[in-house]
Amino acid sequence: MDKKFTEQESLAVIGEMIDRARNNVQKGSANSLIYYGYAVALVAMLNYILLQALDDKNMSFAVWYLMIPLAIAGHFLKRKLDRSAIVKTHIDGIIACIWKGFSVSIIALIIILFSMAYFDPYTTEHSWIYLSLITPMVMIMTAMAEFGMAKACRYRPFYWGAIFFWTGALLCLLSYVVLKKGDVQFIILAVCMIAGFVIPGYSLNKKAKQNV
Repeated sequence: MDKKFTEQESLAVIGEMIDRARNNVQKGSANSLIYYGYAVALVAMLNYILLQALDDKNMSFAVWYLMIPLAIAGHFLKRKLDRSAIVKTHIDGIIACIWKGFSVSIIALIIILFSMAYFDPYTTEHSWIYLSLITPMVMIMTAMAEFGMAKACRYRPFYWGAIFFWTGALLCLLSYVVLKKGDVQFIILAVCMIAGFVIPGYSLNKKAKQNV
């Protein structure tokens, strides 16, 4: 005969799952967050520097091709870290799905905006506006993914990370309206990656060492 859980026992099981998921994040995803935080911040700053240095500004955006090998290296790093997780829980699966959905959404967004920029049947004079939306839109989706992870493992620094990205997206808009230029968005993105990914990542690693 199956044992029926009381309400208190059910809450205890859920709490244990969350604790295990948080522990897995500490042991794995924290380093992955730090890695991607530094990688994107570095490429964003390189893009900003090249915008100031190159005569052909469009050539500066080619620096983002660096993210392809960096993402491949990050994938193998994540696989290695996943194997170190002691116990896999349902919440771990939810977190993984959040970031997989985020990755697919980013690819779809970039394809759509580039297609609209280069195949706009109405005007080509302002087609750059489509491309200028990439950074704030990516930051908004990053905030949504990090907020979902924060909710799943109940870790407050992730909430603050999401707020940083949402704020950064609004600052990108403000830079267009006030400064009438788009290069500042790369500085904003770099700062948000450090504040939203790197700092929470180091905080998790520190917490993990204290719990050993």
